Amino acid sequence: MYSIRRRRVLQGALAAACSALVAPGRAAAHPTPLTAYLLAYFTDESLPDGEQIYFSTSRDALHWTDLHGGRPMLVSHVGERGVRDPALVRAPAGDKLFLLATDLRIASGKGWDTALHRGSTAIIVWESGNLVDWSAPRRIDIAASIPGAGCMWAPEAIYDDQHGDYFVYWTTVTMEAGQKRGRIYYARTRDFRTFTPAKLYIRRADDAFMLDTQIVKTAHADPLLRYVRVSGDGIFEASDALLGTWRQIGDLAHTGKAGQLEGPILFPYNQSGQWGLWMDQYKAKKGYLPLVADDVTRPATFQALAADRYDLGEVKKRHGTVLGITEREFAALQAWPGQGATPAA
Repeated sequence: MYSIRRRRVLQGALAAACSALVAPGRAAAHPTPLTAYLLAYFTDESLPDGEQIYFSTSRDALHWTDLHGGRPMLVSHVGERGVRDPALVRAPAGDKLFLLATDLRIASGKGWDTALHRGSTAIIVWESGNLVDWSAPRRIDIAASIPGAGCMWAPEAIYDDQHGDYFVYWTTVTMEAGQKRGRIYYARTRDFRTFTPAKLYIRRADDAFMLDTQIVKTAHADPLLRYVRVSGDGIFEASDALLGTWRQIGDLAHTGKAGQLEGPILFPYNQSGQWGLWMDQYKAKKGYLPLVADDVTRPATFQALAADRYDLGEVKKRHGTVLGITEREFAALQAWPGQGATPAA
């Protein structure tokens, strides 16, 4: 009896220790320390392969090395045969990863008006158990049920431990009350194959065009700050639940770049407790601007890094995602032979 009880105590202590390794804001526990970072992104619609998925890795989230010689790592042969705005999501057990992307290829010559108002309403999904071996891309139309949907852009997802599923959200252009605007919608899934019907999620009071939102889970003691989200308009909001009441807690006006940024990447640093925020300087066509803060719930503390503090690599990076990875995952990515396109679906 003593040995059984002692074993249970030791097992409980080990589980607690593993949980303590979870970085703030991570959707679910990962039992192995996260020691490096993976950046997934697309680059430039003017390039033949610019609207595909590229990978870069880093030890410190500041200095990045482009993988596969700066060529695409994943290529979509489904839908519009182009992908943008990738988001990486780790499963609760840490044994599976999903990559979501916008089904869009501007390089095909369709133009932005068509892409916005008569574009694909589908999501492109890959999945992997190790960040190296990926499934073929699958196309799932999850926004077509929205009346008058014109597109499905910038999908993101976060694991909702209160409901035991993934909360997926994105931008769709719709006509409501005589106004054609981009608004944020959401759906739920457990497997990234079947989804609940899409519902309206974020609509500003002035019904301004909404584009690009990212939600992170914090470790803050105040339950009203359990979740923080930042949108392409630079506004930060907080809530105690994904479908709770969101209140504004700040913005990026202090950076002097309000209205000039989009595609936020908000992520926790693995060990330091700091937070990174990258904003795509799309108007200036300069790629990402990295910012850093000690407290994600205090947006005014985010400060842009001096140019000599970081190196984003050779390839220009557009609207992507940063994921904390393990030492084994980092090594596997460096050693990935023939890193390149997935087979056609």
